[in-house]
Amino acid sequence: MTLWTPLSFRDGGTVALRAEVSATLERPLRDWLYFALCREGGELWQRVALRCDLVLEAGDGGDESDDVAYEAALAYGIPTNLLLEAVDAALDLLPVPTPVPLVPARRAEDPPMDRKTVALVTLASMSEALTQQRKVDRAPLQQLLDDARSRYTVRADGRALVARVDPALVRALEAAVESGEQPERGSASEHLQEAFERAYAFTPDPVKAFSEAIKAVECAAHSTLQPNHRRATLGTMLGEMSNLASALVFEIEGADPQDGVEMVRLMMRQLWDGQTSRHGKKGPTRKETEAQAVAAVHLAAVLVQWFSSGAIRRA
Repeated sequence: MTLWTPLSFRDGGTVALRAEVSATLERPLRDWLYFALCREGGELWQRVALRCDLVLEAGDGGDESDDVAYEAALAYGIPTNLLLEAVDAALDLLPVPTPVPLVPARRAEDPPMDRKTVALVTLASMSEALTQQRKVDRAPLQQLLDDARSRYTVRADGRALVARVDPALVRALEAAVESGEQPERGSASEHLQEAFERAYAFTPDPVKAFSEAIKAVECAAHSTLQPNHRRATLGTMLGEMSNLASALVFEIEGADPQDGVEMVRLMMRQLWDGQTSRHGKKGPTRKETEAQAVAAVHLAAVLVQWFSSGAIRRA
């Protein structure tokens, strides 16, 4: 969604997103976490504490149960800099509510139901709807993060926090993922989606993101560059491109018909050589940074889309 822009910025300028929990966001965010922990009940507070390595002291719970005391200790007692970590951990553990129609959809060929059956089916649907309503809704949390202009947002599946991404970039990546969903492109879509999620996660994994980005390109390019090489890698494909140069075309022709093919080769080379953690050596292994991983994911998205759509193909 497009975040609300303060009046003082509407004539120009960019409103910075907040990576930290602001003073105004802290209390309502703690309230949401407390509500979520109490709503789900059980030992959820303990699992969140274990995941975040938090030592809790329940304190004097008064007439409250031990569970509620620990839930309050987690929501209101942890340091502010760990609050988003706890929310992220809780989101992964909380069941995600799903909409349930009161009357299930029926096909034209389904046999008609008598009144009693309709009543039973409707009651079952209402029961399931009530069950879903008891699950913790992510919408209030999303609203808090939006209004506070937080750098983080709730992931589409409701199971984690992720860094906000420009909507235009998201649409471009989604188009690349969709284009890669072809049998001859293997698991390109899955690897690209995984790379994106790892790069933009609340706790990013840049090494894994970069690796998955390369795998996405390998899957997308395999049937075009080395279809008969069962163990082809981006490295072997790069070697093969010199032999295939005259047999490949790029959709946009430059001054030289091979300019486009060479551009694709250089992009692939940049991705391949840029992965510094792939192999060990006598010197220290340098892991990819978050910025490098983000750049690699979007570079891979372009390559996946080009190979999958036929923009780069054999003549």
